[in-house]
Amino acid sequence: MSREKVNVYRNLSVRVFLVVLVLTFSRPVACDSDDDDDDDDDSGSSSSSNTFNNPAAQQIFSELVFSSISNYTSIFKDDISKNFGFCITDVDADWNGAFNFSQNMDFISACARKTRGDITQRLCTAAEIKFYFNSFFTSTSSKKTNYLKPNKNCNLSSWVSGCEPGWACSAGSKKVDLKNSKDMPVRTADCATCCEGFFCPNGITCMIPCPLGAYCPLAKLNKTTGVCEPYRYQLPPGKANHTCGGADVWADILSSSEVFCSPGSYCPSTVQKTPCSKGY
Repeated sequence: MSREKVNVYRNLSVRVFLVVLVLTFSRPVACDSDDDDDDDDDSGSSSSSNTFNNPAAQQIFSELVFSSISNYTSIFKDDISKNFGFCITDVDADWNGAFNFSQNMDFISACARKTRGDITQRLCTAAEIKFYFNSFFTSTSSKKTNYLKPNKNCNLSSWVSGCEPGWACSAGSKKVDLKNSKDMPVRTADCATCCEGFFCPNGITCMIPCPLGAYCPLAKLNKTTGVCEPYRYQLPPGKANHTCGGADVWADILSSSEVFCSPGSYCPSTVQKTPCSKGY
């Protein structure tokens, strides 16, 4: 066989491998059954766990998720210019300043491990992000609140644990189009605490990345005050098994400082906080 043909087959093999890899990591990972007698489920769980504990797999998966987040720029560019055009002249530059996680994507890898690859089924779509941020502009009250209007997933007849602040749910096996800016997906399966580095607002069941400069760890319950610190929400009454989740708000520095890196500290990522050296 000629060298040219060998190179062609080699390049084709690499491309096929990458396509298979992308398709594998793009698939939502179904939760295992609680039935301990099902050996196939146990085997699948072990295989999934091993996959997302693999550093190389984590890196590739994180890049795929980051690429999906980066695509939000083109979707929201017009809305950002319309609402913030008075102070933002370069939307792309400002967006990169807030959401360019390419230097450190460890929090995405950690979330992939925690959710066993289900992270893409938990990220907010463009429709959900618009629904959340539009609440800031459509409110007739001068006082900001963290309450959203009833929607497909969180309403009077359906209020899963993922509707609570700091929690999120999965869309399950349903295909989720993150670019869809019109239709909110049904997202009420396998609810769990919000991943570190993301915030999960009260009233919707998905996760939004915290911007650079924020500090979004998992909350801890202050048993004296009943508050999930460093945030301000409390556990829902009557739900003994519910725990504190992650961050729950997007806030400007004037209305709330709870998600920002605290004075005297340096936050190299949204899940790390380091005390500044003396004199800084």
